[in-house]
Amino acid sequence: MTCVELFGFVTAHPANIPQGKKGLHRLYEDMLRLFRMVSPEKQGNNFKDFEQSLTSLPSLNVRTEDLESLEVSSTLAQLYSGLTSFKFHLDWIQKQDEMEDDYSKTKKTSDLIQYINNGVLKQIGTPPSEIVQPSLPPLKTAWSLYQANVEIYQKLYYFCHWYIRALRVLKLKQQ
Repeated sequence: MTCVELFGFVTAHPANIPQGKKGLHRLYEDMLRLFRMVSPEKQGNNFKDFEQSLTSLPSLNVRTEDLESLEVSSTLAQLYSGLTSFKFHLDWIQKQDEMEDDYSKTKKTSDLIQYINNGVLKQIGTPPSEIVQPSLPPLKTAWSLYQANVEIYQKLYYFCHWYIRALRVLKLKQQ
């Protein structure tokens, strides 16, 4: 009877087991895909000297030396919160820009970020603490919409670049 009870206990409750190296590889591939999606946006914007006013976007305060001390759990939690913030900002742009041609591009980027975030959640098991999103004002002019869009894509480009490197290092550590 003990074996039967043990078998029921083992099979009845799904274990939330991290996917390990395979999951990190999948996240790495997905982040590469996102990077390739946002790269043309970053490369196509030649404006370097305009006011960057979205202080609510994630900031990267990292150095190459930081790659040596990465830990899977904290890196994935930071990736999740950063992607959540970028998705929030892209959805905000999308609401401002629904009638323009760029709407589908912004939606595709936002959808891919959501897909990647679902993969991160599979890796970490439970979402990090609730992320409080700021209240963003409506953009009143086409120029302010354009500036916000450029700023989001520029910061997302560098965010992706960093996390691709971080995920590659974490994958190699797990070999």
